Amino acid sequence: HSECKKLKGRPSEYRLHLYSMDRNQGGTKPELVYELPAKNPQEGANPLSVLFFSWLDLLIWTGYRRELKQQDLYATPDNSKSQNLLKGFKRHWNLEMKLRKQKGQKPRLWLALLKYFKWTFILFGIMFLAEIVFFVAQALLVGNLSQYFCEKSVLEEQLSMLRIGNHSELINSKEDELQVATRNAYLYAAGMAVIGFLLAMDHAWTFYFSGTLGLKHRILLIAAIYEKAMHFLIMCKHCVPLFQVLHLSHSIIGRLSIGHIVNLASTDVQRLDLGFEFFHMWWIFFVCMPVMTYLLWSELGPSCLVGVGIILIQPPIQYALGRLHTRLWLKSAGVTDKRVRVMNEIISGMRLIKMYAWEWAFHAYVKKIRKKESRIITQGSMI
Repeated sequence: HSECKKLKGRPSEYRLHLYSMDRNQGGTKPELVYELPAKNPQEGANPLSVLFFSWLDLLIWTGYRRELKQQDLYATPDNSKSQNLLKGFKRHWNLEMKLRKQKGQKPRLWLALLKYFKWTFILFGIMFLAEIVFFVAQALLVGNLSQYFCEKSVLEEQLSMLRIGNHSELINSKEDELQVATRNAYLYAAGMAVIGFLLAMDHAWTFYFSGTLGLKHRILLIAAIYEKAMHFLIMCKHCVPLFQVLHLSHSIIGRLSIGHIVNLASTDVQRLDLGFEFFHMWWIFFVCMPVMTYLLWSELGPSCLVGVGIILIQPPIQYALGRLHTRLWLKSAGVTDKRVRVMNEIISGMRLIKMYAWEWAFHAYVKKIRKKESRIITQGSMI
């Protein structure tokens, strides 16, 4: 309590200290064991601070002055904590399992995730679409502003020729036309400035939503894997059959290992994380492509069909390459699981291997598996 009073009025005033006291040695001075991170300032920030990310200023300046430490980091927001995410996801996952069981189908994890994060997905999609609209609007304004400078030089040349011929009515008409064009040019410039600001804000928030959404998926799935692993340990301790608890077949239970679980949490979850970050790409293409074709047709005419045709050829090619890359990745994942399982068995039976001098035999076996895994990963990277 006395230590917390000293922190009053400082940037770290929300920090709590946990102390331990060694009574066996007769110690009276408390020892600092762990310091909880400071309260996340985003939770109590005003709307402007949240809009411009100014609640991160203190952390950024601290990192600019010195190297960041663990106690400088903020606490995890409540909406990003694993227990809260997992608690809400379980309702949708249980409902998905119930519906698929009635239809005799396998439950779909991605569908349950979409239902749980549906409002965040919708908002993320709207912001992603707005960013593309801002890009197109900015390009159109740049085109109109460039056209103004071309028209301005032509109008000024026409005015100089009319002044020589003393055509007052035509001069007044051209001057009015030039004034209207100049006024529109100022409007175009102002629109470019406004859209540039909105584009910057929307771009920042789109990437923020993309990162936080992917991070929440990763936290949620790792928490689900952890919970399954804990059920496995608890039920094994009480000698309860594993397939009755996890609803797994005997073949899957035979492949379970610590290395396999770590591989799921570190590699496979990250792939799914990246997939959800770019989820909206597939439907935005079908929405924007007709609009882009119309705008190009109005500017370039039939010649724009060459570029449009090249763009339309790309999705089937990318789909075929994606299917090939997926097969290679699944093959690589199987080899990786095999390597991790073999390494886990080697570590578990290290004494026996040392006793029979099998080190080089297992070394060659693991090296062979690793070489095969590296070859498949290289092929996937080339694609």
